[in-house]
Amino acid sequence: MTVDSTASSQRDRPTTGPRQPVIVRAMRVVPGLLAAAVFAQAVLAGLFLDGGDGWRAWHAVNGMLVLPLLALGQVVLAVLAWRRGRAPGWLAAASGGLLLALLIQNMLGMTNQVAVHVPLGLAIFGLAGALLVRTRALT
Repeated sequence: MTVDSTASSQRDRPTTGPRQPVIVRAMRVVPGLLAAAVFAQAVLAGLFLDGGDGWRAWHAVNGMLVLPLLALGQVVLAVLAWRRGRAPGWLAAASGGLLLALLIQNMLGMTNQVAVHVPLGLAIFGLAGALLVRTRALT
């Protein structure tokens, strides 16, 4: 009586599908962090406008450090994923557009141009949310 080694090795394998590449997994994490930071930015702005002067510093740190770094990471990941055939090119372009919008938003915030700063913030919020939803479909 012979033992079939292929049958036993197939039983020992996990039944989950193939592992996703690291780039795709990162493209699911970074947009989530970016969307959370954009949401936090809106909350911090509201707390500051409600009279909490201490929240302005947190709003500035998040807007001038955290958000641009996450957006830059998103651009790098999107370009790498696009070049490797794991994501469409528009995702890299939209990520670059988001980074550019954040840089303009920083300039507007530092010069206290609230009339443009707030609507642009809403557009950034929408774009970050759209990127979050669309990156969930990557394989």
